[in-house]
Amino acid sequence: MMVINTSKLDRGEAERTLSFELDRHPLIILLGPQGSGKTTLAIELIDSRVGAIFEGRVRSSQPVILLRRDAMDVMQRMVVEHRKLPIKGADGVIYVDVSMYDALKATIEGVFDVMELGEDALVSQITELAGDVFGVRVIEVVADSDDLRERRMNRHKDAAARLEMLLLKEQRFGVESNIWGIQGARVGDIINRDSVAPYLSGQISRTPEDFSRAIPTKGLSLGECLREMISIAKNEELESGFLVLHREGEQQAISDILVGSRNSIIGVTMLELYIGYRQRRRNLQDRQVYVPDIEGTVELIHSHMQGDFRLSDADCGGADRFGIIVSVVEPDGGVDSTNEARREELRQILWW
Repeated sequence: MMVINTSKLDRGEAERTLSFELDRHPLIILLGPQGSGKTTLAIELIDSRVGAIFEGRVRSSQPVILLRRDAMDVMQRMVVEHRKLPIKGADGVIYVDVSMYDALKATIEGVFDVMELGEDALVSQITELAGDVFGVRVIEVVADSDDLRERRMNRHKDAAARLEMLLLKEQRFGVESNIWGIQGARVGDIINRDSVAPYLSGQISRTPEDFSRAIPTKGLSLGECLREMISIAKNEELESGFLVLHREGEQQAISDILVGSRNSIIGVTMLELYIGYRQRRRNLQDRQVYVPDIEGTVELIHSHMQGDFRLSDADCGGADRFGIIVSVVEPDGGVDSTNEARREELRQILWW
């Protein structure tokens, strides 16, 4: 698989590399970790050659699909299915022709957003659909870990400018796109696609803007981090959380303590900002949908504010979907965890 490293190449070099590939390959799938620059590269590349740009919308790190205009025109004319509709007309059963282009869009949405089968399944199904006609070029866009984290933490600052560039190019070159927003900015009118708007009060942007403040954990012990969270819960009635990495028998806080606001989702946003995940589900029976770009076991520790149970359904579901440990602490010092051994460890840290 071809690799574009956006830490080693400047923007111009990376764009020229991708442009050269687009000249040779009419259908390109960009894969890579959150913050590698897939969407930004694709937007900057758009010109008269490009007919469509699509991406999965479930979470960050979604693949980006670039389709050249000449291939798009051919796809729209190619019928790949004569689909029976669940209605009848005067002459009996009604059928509709499904073009390869429509099938491509349905595949992107179905595999990544609905079924959450992951990027490997997406590549496989797109290749099965169009590979014999056009060939499918898969490119991995990567970057150094420090660059990835810095970009994820700051992506909201230029989100509006990047999204505005996309909309202007859509209008100028007649490009079709399914992108509704970039973390930090959204399309104001998804029908006309002619305006960019910030996230409204109460909407979740999955950026640092969702939180009231960040407290550095450098120099703090795990016990001190836990007691800081309890103090915030007691005195401010706000949820907070941080991440711990377990590796080779050691544990280390790998994030700040993020203090929530009224429109924040502590867990998912922290995982996206500090770790970075990719959708790589092995099969439909596998409960883990997202795989981290880090070695070791990640633990999310957050404070618990309300409800009958310390561990919510979202905590248990998140632990399964992301393959992590989720632990919670209450304002009174109560502790629970999806890992029984970890629950006892945290109790001892707090009370001994």
